[in-house]
Amino acid sequence: MTDYTWTKKTLADILGDDRGLPDWAADMVAKFGPEDLDELRRDEREAALSAFGRIARQSRDARGREAGEDRPAWVEGDIDWGLRAARAALEAVPAGKRSEKATDLLADCECPSAVGPHPGRDASTPGTENW
Repeated sequence: MTDYTWTKKTLADILGDDRGLPDWAADMVAKFGPEDLDELRRDEREAALSAFGRIARQSRDARGREAGEDRPAWVEGDIDWGLRAARAALEAVPAGKRSEKATDLLADCECPSAVGPHPGRDASTPGTENW
């Protein structure tokens, strides 16, 4: 079993969520570790993490609430859109000014950039196909 302690804590901080996150959410971002964040330039790290959290929350909040919930539960699509937004934030840094680590992360990233009129409501995004 994978130890997701750092990953879950970091993801919860980014998302501003204190309810605890499921293993599947941590698994989606587990390939990125502390060294990845440490090796980014400060502005790259702040832009990527801010974009990730903002877009993932927008995706979650766009679904509305179930009866009795303060806010909707996370779905895979929310984390996917967060990853897309983080990628787009790194891509926004001009190639000549981008750190080597940012370039490496972009080359390794499997998700597309955050595009589309309705974040989180993309038929190709896992967890959102029934909207």
